[in-house]
Amino acid sequence: MKSKFTLALMMLATSAFAQRNCITEEFTSSTCPPCAAMNVWLDPLFTTNNANKTGSKLTVIKYQMNWPSPGNDASYNPHGATRRSYYSVSSVPTHYMNGIKGTTTASGPSSDMQTEIDNCKAGSTVDMNITASYTIKKISATEDSVFVTVTCTPTKDLSGNYSVQIGLTEMYYKNNAATTSQKDYYHVMRKMYPSGSGSPVSSWTKNTPQTFTFKDKVTIGTVTQNSHLWWVHPFNGHVVAFVQNNADKTILNSIAEPAKWAVSVDDLQNNVGNLKIMPNPATSQAVVLFTLNDKSNVNVNVVDAMGRSVYTNATSYESGAHRIILSTDAFAAGTYTVMLRSETGMVSERLVIAK
Repeated sequence: MKSKFTLALMMLATSAFAQRNCITEEFTSSTCPPCAAMNVWLDPLFTTNNANKTGSKLTVIKYQMNWPSPGNDASYNPHGATRRSYYSVSSVPTHYMNGIKGTTTASGPSSDMQTEIDNCKAGSTVDMNITASYTIKKISATEDSVFVTVTCTPTKDLSGNYSVQIGLTEMYYKNNAATTSQKDYYHVMRKMYPSGSGSPVSSWTKNTPQTFTFKDKVTIGTVTQNSHLWWVHPFNGHVVAFVQNNADKTILNSIAEPAKWAVSVDDLQNNVGNLKIMPNPATSQAVVLFTLNDKSNVNVNVVDAMGRSVYTNATSYESGAHRIILSTDAFAAGTYTVMLRSETGMVSERLVIAK
């Protein structure tokens, strides 16, 4: 069943983000064998570099293409096509580092791409500070209001042909219908605001912030070409924002922020209490303890550090105390997120597996 989610971007006073981030834009496709060959080593490399995590200095956004034409990549949409035209991309896989075409080919080696990433992150000059937040607020059993703030503050006066690009990316999803060996997809753009062309800006005044606002509805369902449907949930994603100089296509700065549930929202915490995981760290077994104020369907999802689901369960529970026993023998050592979702929202807790 499809669920609808309301997206709103609104102004929020924030402090300057004084860090120069590298952004990698990849053009790829689920119908392109060379793309699968590249992503099999590129996605783990991005994970090693903590892509889209605070402090990593690496932002990643991927555009799924219809390639070779007409293709059948379900995640292809017009906003990705606009970015392809912007760069005059003639083949995939192709990637750009801070707006400059990358040189590492699908065959790698990954060390060449690591060098590109390191060079892209080098340098301390920050002409543009960017702050962002991405918060999901529950307003009913079927709709979420998602609040995203993107504020850009230049460190000097600028004039010319600039654009502010804002997109929502899905951190991870599985596409078993892909025609290549690649079934797992990461950091894929689902929609850009107001479009793939971004918001034009002709001048910036030193230390004067500019904020860009939009509203939209996001729907979860069977993803189809040219749509902006989500494979999983807006909570499983990031807002990615960057400022681009269209004269030479260089990117002044970028940022990625993950979705967070609003602290002041009437979400699951009104219905679920005493959420605990014991033991934590765990080895072969962990017990998830929680209480329900009212009868509810509860979906349990455990995801690893790469956003891959390793355990799912959906059960209807009466009000009162409950426990779920997780067999973690098959889980690799590492950090996981245990998420409980009902009709009214979601709560989560970290689980550490020690072997």
